[in-house]
Amino acid sequence: MKKWMLTTVILVFVLLMTGCGDKKSFSMDQVDTRAYVMPDGDLYVEELFTYTFKGSFEGTTRYIDQGEHKGIEFFEAYNPPQGKKLGEFSYENLERLNVEWDEDNGTYYTYSGGKDEVKQVYYRYRIDQAAVRYSDVGKLDYSFFENSNQDIHHVNVDVFLPSSYNKADVHAFLHDRTGGTIATSGEPAVHYENEKLSEFGDAEMLLLFPQDQLSQMKVSQKDDSLKQMLTAEQKREDQLKLREGRMQAVDKIINVLLVVFLLGAVLYLLSWKRISAWVSRGQVSKEELEQLDPLMKTYIFRKSKLTQKELIAGLLSLRSRGFVTVKEVQASSRFLEEPTAPDTTLLFTFQGNVEQLNAADRQLIDWLFEEKNGVKVFLMDSLAGPTFKEKENDQLIAKYRKNSLKHAEQFKEWRNILGVTEPYADEVRANTLLKWLVPFMVIIHYILLLYLYYADAASRLSIVLIAILLGAGGLLTCIKYKSKLWILLYHAACFVIGSQIVHEESSGGYLVLVICSALFAAVLPRYRLSWKTQQYRYALKNWRKELRKDPGTSDADAAQMERDAEHAVLLGVIPKYVQRLNSQKQNGTATNAAAIPLLFSTDILTSMQYTQNHLSFTPSSSSGSSDSSYSGGGGDGGVEGGTGAF
Repeated sequence: MKKWMLTTVILVFVLLMTGCGDKKSFSMDQVDTRAYVMPDGDLYVEELFTYTFKGSFEGTTRYIDQGEHKGIEFFEAYNPPQGKKLGEFSYENLERLNVEWDEDNGTYYTYSGGKDEVKQVYYRYRIDQAAVRYSDVGKLDYSFFENSNQDIHHVNVDVFLPSSYNKADVHAFLHDRTGGTIATSGEPAVHYENEKLSEFGDAEMLLLFPQDQLSQMKVSQKDDSLKQMLTAEQKREDQLKLREGRMQAVDKIINVLLVVFLLGAVLYLLSWKRISAWVSRGQVSKEELEQLDPLMKTYIFRKSKLTQKELIAGLLSLRSRGFVTVKEVQASSRFLEEPTAPDTTLLFTFQGNVEQLNAADRQLIDWLFEEKNGVKVFLMDSLAGPTFKEKENDQLIAKYRKNSLKHAEQFKEWRNILGVTEPYADEVRANTLLKWLVPFMVIIHYILLLYLYYADAASRLSIVLIAILLGAGGLLTCIKYKSKLWILLYHAACFVIGSQIVHEESSGGYLVLVICSALFAAVLPRYRLSWKTQQYRYALKNWRKELRKDPGTSDADAAQMERDAEHAVLLGVIPKYVQRLNSQKQNGTATNAAAIPLLFSTDILTSMQYTQNHLSFTPSSSSGSSDSSYSGGGGDGGVEGGTGAF
């Protein structure tokens, strides 16, 4: 596991443990609500909340939709009398509590205070024009507990009409797939109850009743009729009846796909070709590895994913084939004035016939080398960015920025040419299966999610939005099928969308499927390597570990030490290698300076490392710091809205 991944896992674990250790908590144990439809269409609401506080709290919160708040005539909170049920007392003569409204999060903050106790709070408020009067029916669309901070237990809601009516003329429908029941047979026009109202529940009911109940309200100009509303609600009810059967059918498909993706991930993780290549890596001798072309070694080790630092491998490859000579020279004058920059660098001189080079070699020569006195030469430190002194000059900064972008484009072109040049193209090949597997996974999740939302009786609007947004993301993922980042981001989007499915069993099964699918996508190799190439790669990784630990002994011959130094460069362990060399020098075991070959010199290795670290240059932009903090409702609440406590 990469270091950043391990750090992230540890950080998440620490945060979870910190959260688990917080003993301050509250629960909403019971809520009784009585809502009265007024003749003018207003809705007068009384609520009695029962809380249990563990720890100290400043008060409670009540979320009201911002659209509804514009029609809130008043909102008040009181300490209710002990032992009284809702409906058995009046707000008169009760202790009124301080209430503050936070428009940003649509929440009322009630300062009631509580510590390690059971506490009740009585709310009353009035919503202007909550009902609508049509020519043949009255309609109340009532959302009573949206955006709760946690589950609410033992919920009872009673809605009353202004005057007497025929029970047969009242129709109530519940728009909450998380549970709860409604009835129209009792004293109130409709009674709702739920032993545990989920914090993710919609908590919405639709009440249709005789329009003459709204005697003081004008008739709406809209032509909605009772028949149309009943037909729409009946279709919705019919879909809910089919919900369980449809979900069970899709669960079978999810289970099959779960096995497929999990099995695919295991097969790739436990690939016999890769495992056998790793086991037999010791059979590859250093002499066999040394015979490989320098660029080929780096190309295999990096699985063709070269960065700009690896361009040195291309130069060393030309050197090994006799097309380039190299010698140590004094660094450019601008670095001699820089305390942290090396005083020496390497000068590469091209010799031979360009026509004998492959396309990648020719591109590298054209890019890096310039002709001086009839000879093509390349000074290694010419790629490095500006020194500290040069960064004070805006014109020089612009120049180096331009050069950096140019070199990045040239490197990308060289890497692309190299990828289609033999023998490199044959040793590390793109995995063509990705072109088919990624779209297959995208389509599977796209269809599954849309069907799950349809089977879960979700609204048409939510299905359309998911189809558009997930479709756009899926299309981009198919185009970027080689990028694991895009594939994993698509799975992350599927996970978030899937977590919103109300049906808990199907939602849980689908989320497990997304995790297994993401695991399968993560282990899918972008490139295919032959068994022998994988064996070489594992052998090179072993050699890299050795070079990090031990750069060699003083009794090694100069040629061997130069080869080791070259491999430290090719395998990206220059800092550790130089550190070990300096350690030997301090211990008095270093090789005689006269016997030190070119690449073994710590000065040259340090110069290489300096150039590699300064290849890309992006000038830092000054940005003013700004302090940002969130102020919870009521000034110091610290809660991001919702129905609960603070």
